[in-house]
Amino acid sequence: MSGTTILPTPATPSQAPDADNLLRLSLLAIAIGLSMAPAYRFVGSMIWFREYLGDYQVFWGISAVPLDRIYDHRVFAYPPSALMLIKPFGWLPFWPSLIAWSAAGVAAISFALRRVMGPAAIALGFATYAGVGVLVGGQISLFIGALVVAGLNAPSSRWRGVCLAAAAVIKPQSVLAAPAALIAERKWGVIGWAMASGCGLLLLSLVLFGLDPWVRWVGEMPKFRAYLGLRGIDRMDVGLYGLALSFGLSGWTYLLGIPLGVATSWLCFRHETAIVDRYAAFAASTVLMSPYTLYYDLAGLTFACMAMLLDRERSPLIWLAAALVVSSVFASMGIILLAAMLSYEAVQRAKA
Repeated sequence: MSGTTILPTPATPSQAPDADNLLRLSLLAIAIGLSMAPAYRFVGSMIWFREYLGDYQVFWGISAVPLDRIYDHRVFAYPPSALMLIKPFGWLPFWPSLIAWSAAGVAAISFALRRVMGPAAIALGFATYAGVGVLVGGQISLFIGALVVAGLNAPSSRWRGVCLAAAAVIKPQSVLAAPAALIAERKWGVIGWAMASGCGLLLLSLVLFGLDPWVRWVGEMPKFRAYLGLRGIDRMDVGLYGLALSFGLSGWTYLLGIPLGVATSWLCFRHETAIVDRYAAFAASTVLMSPYTLYYDLAGLTFACMAMLLDRERSPLIWLAAALVVSSVFASMGIILLAAMLSYEAVQRAKA
C-alpha cells in the first residue's frame, strides 16, 4: 500500500537514555580517576627515589624496638594494646612482613565484606587512593575496617562486642560513633560484651608489655599533635579538622561536626537500616567526631561508597557524596554530605 504512512515506533523506557545511570557511572569514573592521581604519585615517588616511603617501616621498626623506646618515635601514636596485632609481623624480614601484613589486611576486609556487598564493589574499593595507599603503604586501616564491619554485622551480641572492642584497643578513635550507635539500637548486650572484651584485651596487653608503655603513651600524645603541626601533616587531614585549616580557621572548628556525627549514628541505628548504610554512617560519624583523619583512614568507608555508586537505586545526592569520599581530594565535603543524606533517608524511613 504505497499511500500508507509508517510512523516511527515510540522508544520504550528501556530504550530511552538513562540519565541517572549515566550520571552514576560518570561520578564513579571521575572519583576513581581523581583518587588514582595521588596513588600514582605515591607509588611513582618510591620508584623514582628507589626508597620505600610507606608507613609500614614505622610499624615494622616499632615491632623490633625495645618497649622502653617505642614512644621515643613521634610517628607512632597507637596505644600499647595495638602491639598485639603489630608485634607478630615483626618476626619476619621487612619485605616478607609487608607482603604478609597487606595480604592479611586484604583477607580480613574481604571476608568481613563478603555478605555486605558484591565482589565488584570490593574490587573497585582497592582501585582507589585509599585502597592502593593502604596496601602499598602498609597502614592498619583494613584491619580496623574489617573489625568494625564484622562488629556491626555479627549475628550475636558476643561477637559484635568482641570485634568492636578489638578495634577500640587497636585504634580508639576508630569507634567514636559506637556509643551513640549502640545506645540508639538499645543493644545493651553488645555494650556489655564490648566493655568486658575491651577490659580483657587491655589486661592482656598489660601482662604482655607492662604498665610503663601506657604511661609513656599518655605522656607522648601532646607531643604527637605538635609533631603533626611541625611537619604540616595536620593540613593533610581529610576530616573537618583539615577542612577548617584549609579555610584559615582554627582546627578546633571540627567540634561543630560532632552533633552531625552523633545525629547520623543515632538516626541510622535507631531504625532498621541496610548494613552498608549502617557502616557508612558509623564511619562517616567517626570522621566527623575525630580531630585526626588521614586518607588511609577512609579505606573502609571507600568500600561502602563504592557499593553505593554501584547501586542504581540510590539517590543522585548519595552518589555524589560517595564519589566525593572516594576521590579523597574532596573527602571532607563528601563526608558531610553523606552524613546529612543518610540522616535524611533514615528520617524518611521512620516516617514511612
